[in-house]
Amino acid sequence: MLVYLVNPANPLASMSFNRTSFWNRFRLWKPLGLLALAGLAPSDCEMSILDENLGCIEYESLPRPDAVGVTAFTSQAPRAYEIAGEFRARGVPVVMGGIHATMCRAEASAHVDSVVTGEAEPVWAEVLEDVRDGCLKARYDGGLAAMDQIVPARHDLLPDRYAFGSIQTTRGCSLNCTFCSVTQFNGASYRQRPIPDVVEEFKSIHEARVLIVDDNLIGRKPEHIERAKGLFRALADADTGKSWIGQTTVNVADDEELLTLAKKAGCIGLFIGFESVTPEGLPELGKKSAMLSGRPIPG
Repeated sequence: MLVYLVNPANPLASMSFNRTSFWNRFRLWKPLGLLALAGLAPSDCEMSILDENLGCIEYESLPRPDAVGVTAFTSQAPRAYEIAGEFRARGVPVVMGGIHATMCRAEASAHVDSVVTGEAEPVWAEVLEDVRDGCLKARYDGGLAAMDQIVPARHDLLPDRYAFGSIQTTRGCSLNCTFCSVTQFNGASYRQRPIPDVVEEFKSIHEARVLIVDDNLIGRKPEHIERAKGLFRALADADTGKSWIGQTTVNVADDEELLTLAKKAGCIGLFIGFESVTPEGLPELGKKSAMLSGRPIPG
C-alpha cells in the first residue's frame, strides 16, 4: 500500500514562494509529525513524504497512491484543502490531521474524507487498516499518546535540504495560558520521552543543526528541571557533534548548572516568549507562571 504524507506550502516560510532570501531557509523546519507517522507504518506500507515548502510538486506525474495524509497549521489550511480536492477528484481518499483539523474539525471535514483529531499515534494503525479494507471512518480521535507509543521519526525520508533537523522530547504544558493552543492540543500533563530514546533518535538526524520542538523544553517543576539536566548530560556524553535550539520559559536563566549543561549538550539558542515586560500586564493576557525554587517566574 502506498501512502503520501503531504506538508502543504506555508506562505509564511515556503521556499517555493521566496527563493531570493538566504535567511528564509532558516524558517523552514522538517515536518516532524509526518516523519513520526511514517515511523509507525507497518513494513508492507510504503510511506512517501512530500513537502511543498521545498518546491512545487507535480502530483499528476507521481504514482497514484492508495491514500493521502495531509497536515496543516492554519496558515497552510487553504492549500491543504486544494491538495485534498485534487486527490479526491482522482478517487484517492484523503485524511487530514494536525492542529488546524483538530481545532476546526467541521471545516476540515467538508474538504477531506477523514479527520484525525489530537495526537495520531494511538489511532494511526487503525486508520491505515481501514484504508486497506476500504472502510475509512469520517473521524478518529487520537487524544493524547502514551510515551511508549512514540517511536523514532523517519528522518531518512526527506532530502538533506533543510537548515535544521527536528526532534521532540516532551509533550504538553501545564501552564495553560489562555492565548495558547498547546494545552488544548497536547494536554496539561508534561509527558517525557525516555532519555536514551531521545539520544538515539538525535544521532539519526542528518542535519548538523537541530530544532527541539518541545513547547517548553525544561518544564516548570523541579523534577522537570532535573530531567532536562539529565537529557543535556546524555547528549553531551553522546558527543553527537550537533548544535541545537529549543523553546523554554525565562526561568531557565535562574539555574546556572542547567545553562552550562545545555551549552555542553550543543545548545546555541533558545526561544523565550515575553508577552509583557511588566508583571502587571501578564494577568490581562491570561499568562501563567513557571515555578522554580518556589518563586513564580513570568514565562
